[in-house]
Amino acid sequence: MKVAVLTKIREIRIQERDIPRIGDNECLVRIRSVGVCGSDVHYYLHGRIGSQVATPPHILGHESAGEVVQIGSAVTNIKKGDRVAVEPGIPCRNCESCKSGHYNLCKEIRFLGTPPIPGAYVEYLAVPSDFVFPIADRMSFDDAAMIEPLAVAVHSVNLGKVQPGDSIAVFGAGSIGLLTMQTAIACGATRAFITDPLDYRLEFAKKYGATAALNPEKTDVVEAILDLTSGRGVDVAFEAAGAEDTPNQGLKIAKRGGRFVWIGIQAVDRVAIEPEPLRRRAVTIKGVRRFKHTYPAAIELVRSGKVDVRSIVTHRFPIEEIEKAFRLVENYEDGVIKAVIHI
Repeated sequence: MKVAVLTKIREIRIQERDIPRIGDNECLVRIRSVGVCGSDVHYYLHGRIGSQVATPPHILGHESAGEVVQIGSAVTNIKKGDRVAVEPGIPCRNCESCKSGHYNLCKEIRFLGTPPIPGAYVEYLAVPSDFVFPIADRMSFDDAAMIEPLAVAVHSVNLGKVQPGDSIAVFGAGSIGLLTMQTAIACGATRAFITDPLDYRLEFAKKYGATAALNPEKTDVVEAILDLTSGRGVDVAFEAAGAEDTPNQGLKIAKRGGRFVWIGIQAVDRVAIEPEPLRRRAVTIKGVRRFKHTYPAAIELVRSGKVDVRSIVTHRFPIEEIEKAFRLVENYEDGVIKAVIHI
C-alpha cells in the first residue's frame, strides 16, 4: 500500500508498505480522506510536541475516514462496505482511567500519528471495530474526516457545560475554534464572540453565527468583550488558539463563577497565568485532552445539519502533494481553514 512517511524534518516521502493484517475484533479500512491537523504540521516542522518526539521514519495523520473492506471473525457491529469515520485513540481498556469512563486519559492509549504509533496517511488501516462509526449516506469522506476535530469541540463544550441562553467566547478561529463555536450555538448558546488575527477566519466565523468577530491585532479583545457584555463577561470562554496570551484573555472575560476551557496546545513550554482574575472571579478551569464518547454525537450534529463541517474543508490534495498541503497550512496561505489529503 501507499503511505506518506515523515523521513526527516520538513520532508515527507511516499513509500510502499505491506497492507496490515487484521485481528478477530478489527476491521480493515480503505482510507479515503485524512485532515491535516496543526499537530501534524508541528511534527513536520519541529519533530516534536512537548515530550513527544517523532523519530523518522514516522507516519502522521489522525483525522481519517474511509470504507470497510474486511472484517474480523468476531466483528458484528459493522459490515464490509460500510462508510466510516475512524476514532484515532485506542485505549488499553483496563486501567483506572479506562474503567472509569475517561479512556481519553489512558496512559497506554495508542493514538494514530502520535509517536511511536503510525498514523493514517496510508491506504489501508487496521482498526478495532468499536472505534469505527458508520456515517450517513449524504456525508462525504471529507465530512467524516472532520468528525475528529468536531469530537474535540463536542467534548470541550461538554466540559464547559454550555446551557441554553449562555454566552460564550472562543479564542482562535481555526477549525477547532470554529467547530467549538458552532457546537456551543447548537447547544443553545445565544451570544458567541470569537477572536483571531486572521480576518478571513473571522469572516468564516460570522457565517456560522458569531455575535462579534474580533481581531486582537486591531482591538483590545478583552475590553471589547467586556463592553459587549456590559462588564459581565461570558458564561464560558474557550481557548483554541494555542497562543501565549490567550489563556489570560479568556480568564479575564469569563464571568464571576464562569468557566474557562483550555483546548489549545501552546507552542511554549510555560505560560504565565495572572492569578488575580482567576482567584477574584472564581473561574473554573477545565483542561481538554482530546475527547471521549463524542463520535456518535458529532456524527449526529453533522447529519442533522446543526454543525457545518463541509465548508471548513477549504483545500484538497492528493497524497502525492501532501508536502504542498503542509506548507499551505504552515503559512496560512490562500485562506486555508482545513486541508484534506485524498488517498
